[in-house]
Amino acid sequence: MAREGQILIRLENITKEFNGTIAVHNLNLEIWEGEFLCFLGPSGCGKTTTLRMIAGLERPTRGEIYLRGQRITDWPPQRRNIGFMFQNYALFNHMSVYENLAFGLWVRRVPREEIERRVRSVAQALELEPVLHLRASRLDLSTMQRVALARILVIEPQVLLLDEPLNNFRPGLRELMRAELKRWQYQFGRTMVYVTHDQEEAMTLGDRIVIMNAGHIEQVGTPDEVYQRPATLFVASFIGRPSMNLLPVEYRISEGRAFLVSPDFEIPVDDRREIIEKSHSLPNLILGVRPEQLRIHDPQESSPPDLIRIPAQVDLVRPQGRKLILDVKTRSGTLLQMVVPSIRRFVAGEQLEIAFYPHQTLLFDPQTGKGLC
Repeated sequence: MAREGQILIRLENITKEFNGTIAVHNLNLEIWEGEFLCFLGPSGCGKTTTLRMIAGLERPTRGEIYLRGQRITDWPPQRRNIGFMFQNYALFNHMSVYENLAFGLWVRRVPREEIERRVRSVAQALELEPVLHLRASRLDLSTMQRVALARILVIEPQVLLLDEPLNNFRPGLRELMRAELKRWQYQFGRTMVYVTHDQEEAMTLGDRIVIMNAGHIEQVGTPDEVYQRPATLFVASFIGRPSMNLLPVEYRISEGRAFLVSPDFEIPVDDRREIIEKSHSLPNLILGVRPEQLRIHDPQESSPPDLIRIPAQVDLVRPQGRKLILDVKTRSGTLLQMVVPSIRRFVAGEQLEIAFYPHQTLLFDPQTGKGLC
């Protein structure tokens, strides 16, 4: 992956409006040389529109786009040397695979010998040599994807843009093709910018992930950063399956000590007091804890003094192969989700005690939606 500072593309204050509707609002982003960057978010959040503006297929209403430090905001797509892989691959079905790969070079008037060299080289790398003579209409989905990628690589673009290229694949094949895409990116060393609404796909592929919501960037970070340290309530609830448990708590000072209090527990937070007191929403805050950070506690066992324990009842059991997702209800009626190994059985109505460590929790300001600590 590229190191920070080797900037290939820079978006400055990009806004895109369609008939008075703002699809992308004041977006700022740097894309690094050689990285695999994923745009992730729900439908209609602006991720594909952003990709199309980078490609030159859409022009920003406001803002500037730079490629290697050069302003390209007004450049047509063919001048940018950027490859775009569409969701439906957009192959010429009446042409052979060879002709599909060579087409972009023909229109650029590349010499015949150079076309032959590039097509054969990319076809060999993507294992397409046996099908070069076949019409695109006769290919399976996996081969069509490789042809679509090869058609981009053969023109030697500075960056590849991919708009949900795996949507048409069945789940098992989709996982295999994710691995292939990542492998190809390593092999060719190209910058790839990938749009998806599938968080598992983004977490698997991305060196960094741009999480978008309603035309805004919520967070940019590595898969570990957006999962472990979500910057906003939206990211906390969007990333993770099942999603983070978000609980309303009240900040209180008692005998000089700081606590977070809910109907089910009380957590000392003296170590986070300075950060918490900057919140706009005091005394009301949101506490976040991941389902896998909740554990089942045996009351017969000794426990560390900082372990928070909560009596609860199993509400629903959802088997997931090697793990179980348990919906449990506390005495106050709060519903929590937790992930546990499937080494024992649980039944609805079963009484148990769940526990977590305060240092594994996150805090959010409910008014701004921003993470505090």
